Amino acid sequence: MNHTKILLVLLVPLVFSLQALADVNYPIDVHDGQTIETCSGNFVDPSGGDTLSHYSPEANHAITFASNDEGQPHMAFHFELFSLGENDTLYVYDGAGPDAPLLMEATGQSLHGETIYASTDSLHFHFVSSNFDPDDPDEVEDRLGWFAAVSCNALCDLFEVTIDPLDGLTQCPVDPEPVSFQAKAHYLAENIDHDPELFEYTWSIQEQSLEGQEINFLFEEPGAYVISVVAWDPVNECEVATYEVHMVATIPHFTGTNISADSACAEEPFTLYGIGNAEPWTGFPIAVDEDEPMLIGLDDATVYTSSLEFDVFTEGLEVLSAEDFDRICVMIEHVDQSQVSFELESPQGDVVVLKSHGGPSANLGEPVVWEDDFPGTPYAYCFSPIAEFGTMGETAPQFYEYTDNAGNYYFNAAHMPPGNYTPDESLNNLAGSTMNGTWTLRVEDHTIGEGETGHVFGWSMLFDDQFYPDSLIFIPEITDGQWYHNGSPINTEIDAQGNYIASTHMDTAGEYDFLFEITDNFGCTYDTTLTINILPLPEAEIESELEIPICEGDSTLLTVRPLNHDGFDWKYQWQLGGVDLPERTYDTLMVKEPGLYTVEITDTITGCVAYIDKDVSDQNCDLTIPNVFTPNADGINDEFEIENLEHYPGARMVIYNRWGQKVFEHNDYYNNWWDGDGAPDGTYFYVLQYARMGKTRYAEGTVTIIR
Repeated sequence: MNHTKILLVLLVPLVFSLQALADVNYPIDVHDGQTIETCSGNFVDPSGGDTLSHYSPEANHAITFASNDEGQPHMAFHFELFSLGENDTLYVYDGAGPDAPLLMEATGQSLHGETIYASTDSLHFHFVSSNFDPDDPDEVEDRLGWFAAVSCNALCDLFEVTIDPLDGLTQCPVDPEPVSFQAKAHYLAENIDHDPELFEYTWSIQEQSLEGQEINFLFEEPGAYVISVVAWDPVNECEVATYEVHMVATIPHFTGTNISADSACAEEPFTLYGIGNAEPWTGFPIAVDEDEPMLIGLDDATVYTSSLEFDVFTEGLEVLSAEDFDRICVMIEHVDQSQVSFELESPQGDVVVLKSHGGPSANLGEPVVWEDDFPGTPYAYCFSPIAEFGTMGETAPQFYEYTDNAGNYYFNAAHMPPGNYTPDESLNNLAGSTMNGTWTLRVEDHTIGEGETGHVFGWSMLFDDQFYPDSLIFIPEITDGQWYHNGSPINTEIDAQGNYIASTHMDTAGEYDFLFEITDNFGCTYDTTLTINILPLPEAEIESELEIPICEGDSTLLTVRPLNHDGFDWKYQWQLGGVDLPERTYDTLMVKEPGLYTVEITDTITGCVAYIDKDVSDQNCDLTIPNVFTPNADGINDEFEIENLEHYPGARMVIYNRWGQKVFEHNDYYNNWWDGDGAPDGTYFYVLQYARMGKTRYAEGTVTIIR
């Protein structure tokens, strides 16, 4: 490639050939009209580059910089500071004088933090400031000038290639599709002769080579993949390379996600616990997964020992404190955690007790209690400097129900929940141990005996991810979690341990599915579904022997009538006003006083309890019998009407005249009142027979007809 050097002939030619030191400043006013030959130093404004001082008004200065290194002819200026006022401009020319191509007219903060490059061996600058008031603080506030580091580059140093991940650099692992990448090469100096159409691109992915500016690739497994590209310019014979890391997320697991009970009664609250456990990906082993779980606690099988070898860290890198560890996890199930201890040994032989034997008796994982050599379901018990639990010995067990791998069902069993625990001995004790080398885990069962065994399924160990190369490890972050029922979200809260918790209930019996969905920082969603069996509540009604309200002084028999069951397995407890009535534990109750009567019904098969109410009230039922009525068709007192007689159905009325002759008789006297039809005015005798409290009673007297 031919380069033409343009020399400006000035009235007073001044050319300085300087081997400048990096701390040499070149104020444009001091070197006005000069050409500075250098590849170092700092180009500054008329204030001398003082960031606390402003430049002067009506400045008009020019300077040219030229490379003094034939091997690196292209100059570069990195503006660490650039702040000009309104109508103040720094003109930048790509060459040795104002006749060269104008690169930009920089003002304001347009060059702050930016770098400009020359396509030749020179850059020319011309600065003009306006006639501002230097004594006005508002006028000088933004006029701080500039400060730019000077350097020189070879032509190919200015050749750059970038990768544009057209579909992003993260991807979900489920049903993956090919993703596209596009390479873009260019020269940092815009006026360098080149033909982008002639650029050649060679890609490398998973030891595969591909050609072209844009490629597609299918990543089928979770992992971090280095995407590298080499760009070649055959015209200038420049080559440059770059890379990006494309990550396919790992699939999390839902260990620990559960419902507070396998079954619940209708209307009874239960709690949904959602836990999303992100899986780390590493390009090197961080875990031991045993092909066959190792039995401990029977005969001579007392100690499990396993090692991990690391060689990916910077040579000589040492543990400084506990915070250098992320976590150490043991996959284990055991009948009694108090019998087991865990130890971690460093490559230098230092040992830390992660878990001592002793403490509360509780399961680890879901063991098969009744068969020693039958592996159960392991849980991950981790030890971390940032833990949600204290040590295992000081952490209270929780209670769960489960069906083991042999089909045995356990109810209300004590267990240590999975999660992060505080080590018994501080991980600070491992300070000084090299990260590279052999790390060993020992799990020991200190009690030998049938029925008290367990199995170790493996273990894993992670240091803080700052120590790993970016392309060798990543751990997706769970960013959100939500519980759903039938597609509708349930109010979900997150607790201090990062668990997503929702409380709810179901009103009717049946099997109900609840879906827990999590989202990670890759934008991927995953879900799991749990089922709970909702048991029916006893359904019944309370029948009263007498119509309510009852009459004062009367008693009525309350009887429970089952609606959805035969009631043979039901237990009863009657209450009055919320207080148990002693020994009233049958399906009937004789009540004599008004009040709210409740029967507590317990289904002894399901344990479900229902409360059925009956409000018993009373009223005045005394008979009011008139001694006169006036059947004159005026609508007032036209009949021999007895008040409250409706409470005594089947009452018999007989009426006689004064000679003892029967003038009226009815065996169900109510609303068929005697109107005296055909009877002359005068006094009549009546006899009323009715039943009260199971006894026959009589009311006798006289009534007078007046028309």
